[in-house]
Amino acid sequence: ELVGRVRDADLEAFAHQDVPFERLVEELNPARALARHPLFQVLLVKKDPTASGQAESMSGLHTEVVPVGTWVAKFDLTVGIEERYDSGAGPAGLLWTLGYASDLFDHATVERLARRLSVLLTALAHDPDQNLGAVDLLTD
Repeated sequence: ELVGRVRDADLEAFAHQDVPFERLVEELNPARALARHPLFQVLLVKKDPTASGQAESMSGLHTEVVPVGTWVAKFDLTVGIEERYDSGAGPAGLLWTLGYASDLFDHATVERLARRLSVLLTALAHDPDQNLGAVDLLTD
């Protein structure tokens, strides 16, 4: 039911996907606070599975992918999902990342959130028809 509602909302939003973000904020005119993003505080990012993340081969040039170690939270919480594949291009799981504003969350709190997300996803993988509210998220 939840996925169906999200799908319907997404399909309606796609009709307006080219609206500039600044115009959206101007039209909605949300209550503003400098300490937070004007429309949302949690961002879910799914990396495109067709993006290789590998160094590109360019005529006569050597390239390599270099992870950037410094990261600044733009939102209260950012959840990233990246599909992983083995050498035979078969599915090899998901890589999850959590970024957070350290002035709002401490590391232990984010670790607890991550464990609860893992519990939720595991429970739903075992029984996709269960009600989200029925999943016990509290760990020992």
